[in-house]
Amino acid sequence: MNELLAVTSAICASALICTLVSNFVTDGSTKKIVSLVLGAFIICSMIVPIKNAVNGFSEEIAETDISNSAVSTDDEAYSREILKQTRSNLESALKDLLLQNGIKINSCEIILALTDDNSIIISSVRIYISKEYTQYTDLISEITFQNFSVQPNIITE
Repeated sequence: MNELLAVTSAICASALICTLVSNFVTDGSTKKIVSLVLGAFIICSMIVPIKNAVNGFSEEIAETDISNSAVSTDDEAYSREILKQTRSNLESALKDLLLQNGIKINSCEIILALTDDNSIIISSVRIYISKEYTQYTDLISEITFQNFSVQPNIITE
């Protein structure tokens, strides 16, 4: 019922405003332009509350059989997929970055976490290198810290 009241009051208010504005405009070409603009304003001011009212009515009438656990499960699945893709992209970027500096790593593992405000942070970085690249551990640490702001854990295999 509140939606119907909102629609009615919005239409009445916009009609009143348009009437007042059109009374202050003099006759001529300006009056035609103002009438066109006011007509568009009235149409928009009618569409928005009606759309909101229809959404409000459908929310009140429709019974949802989706439980909160299903919604949170879908949200969690989506978050996991985003983390998985981000992790893959970051690992690929780290490998490419080190390769550009002449360091070939066996593999790397980037652990990501979600903060309370749904931003993604890098928790830790593990880089696996062969024994022939142990002399580059300082360079690997420096490059990783400069680009990812995390001190990596370098593991020799």
